[in-house]
Amino acid sequence: MRYTFTIAAIALAFVLLLAGCAATPLKEGVAADGRPYRGAANAKLTIYEYSDFECPFCARAVQTVEDALRTYPDSVKLEYRYFPLVAIHPRGYPSALAGACAEKQGKFWAMHDLMFANQEKLEDADLQGYAKQAGLDMQQFSACLSSPETAKIVNDDMAAGEKLGIGGTPVFFIGQSSVTGSQPLSKFKEVIDSELARSG
Repeated sequence: MRYTFTIAAIALAFVLLLAGCAATPLKEGVAADGRPYRGAANAKLTIYEYSDFECPFCARAVQTVEDALRTYPDSVKLEYRYFPLVAIHPRGYPSALAGACAEKQGKFWAMHDLMFANQEKLEDADLQGYAKQAGLDMQQFSACLSSPETAKIVNDDMAAGEKLGIGGTPVFFIGQSSVTGSQPLSKFKEVIDSELARSG
């Protein structure tokens, strides 16, 4: 009986250890291009994600991408690009503006996580609530939403995505390769391993 209890205790400790590792916060910072990133500061490889906060496939990909970053903690980082599908997601563009405003206050990832976790609730009042939760200066946030400078950030990302031929989301550009849609971690690892080998 004592032996069985010991094995059970060890198994439980192992499970809790794994859960703790999975919950390890990702490193965050601002890249040389001025955009926020998650992952390795001196990454050999950058993943550029074109995404829409109202897109359900984008929401499904969030955890997978975070798992990929944790798999390569010293080699890979992620930069987000706004690509709201305005024809089918009416709250995608306002949410992108909210993301850009959070970006200006250094709170992009907190806002990113809140919007994806609550993507069924992206009305103006909801966005205000998430901004407050993320710790934004609300006066600055409200003024920022209607700023032409903020719209330019989102519009420039959309224009860049259109030049790349993006027609849906999410799309991930990884070195010379790309991954389209909500793919499993194994697919990201396959591409990342190939690109890291290519870059030496």
